[in-house]
Amino acid sequence: MNERKSLLEWFGVRRESLVRKGIRSHVIAVSDATMGLNRAITALCSNDREGAMDAIKLVLMAEEEADLVEESLSASLTKGDLESRQREDLLRLVRRIDFISDWAKEASLNLQLILEADVNVSCDLWSRYANMTKALTRATKSLLVSIENLGVNNDRARESSREIERQEHIIDDLYFSTKKAILFSDTDPRAVFLLRDMLHGIENSADSCKDVADMIYILIISDSRKVR
Repeated sequence: MNERKSLLEWFGVRRESLVRKGIRSHVIAVSDATMGLNRAITALCSNDREGAMDAIKLVLMAEEEADLVEESLSASLTKGDLESRQREDLLRLVRRIDFISDWAKEASLNLQLILEADVNVSCDLWSRYANMTKALTRATKSLLVSIENLGVNNDRARESSREIERQEHIIDDLYFSTKKAILFSDTDPRAVFLLRDMLHGIENSADSCKDVADMIYILIISDSRKVR
């Protein structure tokens, strides 16, 4: 039996397995991290600095939870009846999922520094960042749908993985337009430095989400072609 097909079937058959539940919990944690980042930036659009700081704390908590789930999953994957190739594929998937929250945390910490430095950033720029993180949140929610349907409803899983790609393209467009807006603004140079790092964090988080979606898409497409 083809290993990729076997792994896809594993997702369908082992719907109640601890590993599958763990992967779902992992995606929920990273999605919470991206939602927290969006909430923090959205709060700054209303000049709610306290609300932004509270949301940043939620990001850090969600990222820590994601790390704990990753550690547990990695330990679980060293046991059980998975073949070596299946185990490697799942470990790669789990690590990529974790990168999403890692980069969201990176963006949040740079945002926290901007707030601590008390430098002014225009509402226009915060709105741009809010739109980027809104798209990122949509991508992680689609990732959850894709994971939940993998091996069960592969058509829906595949469509959700393509939705992640669409959101990643939106973020790419916003990335360059936001960078241009920063360049031609009169923003404090200290904030420019941190805003740039925030941009990179958000983009890398989206890229990591797309990487996971690509892995899911390839898994499904490879299997469907072999069935024919």
